Amino acid sequence: MSDKTSYSDVIKEEDKILRQRRAKIMGEDFAEVLEDNRFGIALSGGGIRSATINLGILKTLQKFGVLKQADYLSTVSGGGYTGAYIQATTREEGQQGKLFAAEHIDYMRSHGEYLFPGTGWMKIWNQLTLVIAFVISFLMSLLSPAVLIALVVGTYVFCSYFDLIEVDFTTAVVNHIDWLMPEILYIGIGVFVLHYVFNVMQLYKLDGSNVFNRVETMVVIGILITFGWPLIKSFQTVKAPNAEQLLYFFTIGFILILLGLFTNPNATSFHRFYRKQLADAFLHFAVENRNIPIKELCKPDSDRPQDYLAPYPLINTCLNLQSSKDPNFQGAKASDYFLLSPLYCGAKLVGYVPTAETIGYRQMTLPAAVTISAAAVNPGLGSYSNKILSILLTIFNLRLGFWTWNPMRIKTTWPVVWWPFYFFYELLGRIGTDKKMVNISDGGHIENLGVMELLRRRCKLIISVDAGADHQFAFSDLENLTVRARNELGIDIRFRPDHVPEDIMRVNPSHGYSKKRFAIADLFLLWEKVEKDGKEEVVHYPGGKKVGVYIYVKSTVTAPTGRPDISPEEDPLKYGTYKYKIYNPAFPHESTADQFFDPIQWESYFQLGQFIAADMLGCDNLNNFDVDEAFTIPLDELYRHFDENMQLFGAVALPMPSARGRSLEEVVLDAAQQQDVEIEGTATEYEM
Repeated sequence: MSDKTSYSDVIKEEDKILRQRRAKIMGEDFAEVLEDNRFGIALSGGGIRSATINLGILKTLQKFGVLKQADYLSTVSGGGYTGAYIQATTREEGQQGKLFAAEHIDYMRSHGEYLFPGTGWMKIWNQLTLVIAFVISFLMSLLSPAVLIALVVGTYVFCSYFDLIEVDFTTAVVNHIDWLMPEILYIGIGVFVLHYVFNVMQLYKLDGSNVFNRVETMVVIGILITFGWPLIKSFQTVKAPNAEQLLYFFTIGFILILLGLFTNPNATSFHRFYRKQLADAFLHFAVENRNIPIKELCKPDSDRPQDYLAPYPLINTCLNLQSSKDPNFQGAKASDYFLLSPLYCGAKLVGYVPTAETIGYRQMTLPAAVTISAAAVNPGLGSYSNKILSILLTIFNLRLGFWTWNPMRIKTTWPVVWWPFYFFYELLGRIGTDKKMVNISDGGHIENLGVMELLRRRCKLIISVDAGADHQFAFSDLENLTVRARNELGIDIRFRPDHVPEDIMRVNPSHGYSKKRFAIADLFLLWEKVEKDGKEEVVHYPGGKKVGVYIYVKSTVTAPTGRPDISPEEDPLKYGTYKYKIYNPAFPHESTADQFFDPIQWESYFQLGQFIAADMLGCDNLNNFDVDEAFTIPLDELYRHFDENMQLFGAVALPMPSARGRSLEEVVLDAAQQQDVEIEGTATEYEM
């Protein structure tokens, strides 16, 4: 067996703390059935749009006691903004009831333009700050290649100064140019002019231009030889330098080499500014836990509820493999899933390392992890990688990703990195697993829904929110997931006949609305790898073995049933939210490039998320449902709601009385008695 920690070992370790967490939140009986009903929530990428929709969805799930029962909260990119808020705020406040407090929502709404929040002169100031921050970041990023260039130039100066070069290089080059360069220049200029004329005159000809390119290549080679040959010819050891002079140059060289140890692109790229803005917008109220290390999240052995109340976080990033030599990951656009979590960090290709015990990972903070997961712009773009883009994005310092320690080499290499090389790795698209550091970026560069990690853990119930921009309803992220799940994990995601997403969610062009906001699929295991007699074998299941239910939630708008009586004077925010879809038909699929939400736009997405979740749970009167933090929909009933279409709320249950400390059945029965309605069976069997 390899010395790399496999993800099956990672899951076993996670199970230990998940059982502890379940026991403290819901009791020992709930902990014992973990293997039978793992429950995960996945929040997709999509920037501020995704973050805002997911805030609304989780607010409703928290209201009905669903969020606290989730074992996992798997996030990608913009979904991670919301995930960070849940993790840090729960830990700060010590109870989930403080989540989504009015002051929190008001603050986040006012920071919808998180890159430069504020109004009036404050916004102008923040916009100017962003521009200056980028320019300064760009200048600092140039220090890394400058160090390497300075060493090369310094080596020549060193050789020339101490007569290690027999003749003056500059003079040699000038003399060489006198008899050779004019001829090369004349030829080059002539070829260029002819090439230009040919291109204009023969616009559609196929082959001629290529001939000129080859001649031009020969001219360039001639120019390089003109400059290079005198240098090669001039090197010859003549005499040794004296000790004082040698010390002077070696000191400069040592300083340059030492400087290269500190030109870390993680510190000089725009990643830092991006991270700070996200933390200001979503972690403002997590004062003591605003920059908490991820190793400190989810510690159920603690006596403090805030250490384990939030679901176990799975922060999804992409391992970029532009130059991978692994035969299983060959390809110009290869990538792998790279996980950041409290217990382990890593990927299947390079293995996993204990977060709390490993250099680089024990210092990893929640804001840093979330920012990496949202690093949409980066020289390494996973399956979207492009060598030309790598050059342009590196030169202009558009690097939001992160260089982190290679789990595969961390035990066999010195914990020292000379960073100037890594600038050129990014520039030339040489990012891979053969170096001390690996490059990770936006999880959406490989799987934008964040569901693969939950499928690996065989969650029986998965609620997945797709809040990516998809105005054509092409479902590309869903398609990517279904293909990967089937081929990599042997799991077939089969949507039920009346829940096919393209049938029920695609907007009807005649009225501009969708039929349904969520779709239900069954998870069938087609094959799996098992170990028998010390050997790994593949076991097939003809027709598939059902292992769970998958709830696919899409950011969609269904047709309104009437016009609410809203006064713009009494409640301008609510009135603006009502009008938003009318004047913005692309809602809720406005471009991800729009990362600047004003309060009305922000509130529109936030309200949409709340009502999408209510619709998913079968609650048709969310605002009148009077419950508090003690109210809980049992997980087994939630599963049956989706799997068997069992109703969670009867029509008589609305408006609801307070549900403090009571079960769902008790609340609904009580409401029925107050309204003098007779119910047969349990509350959850009552038909709406």
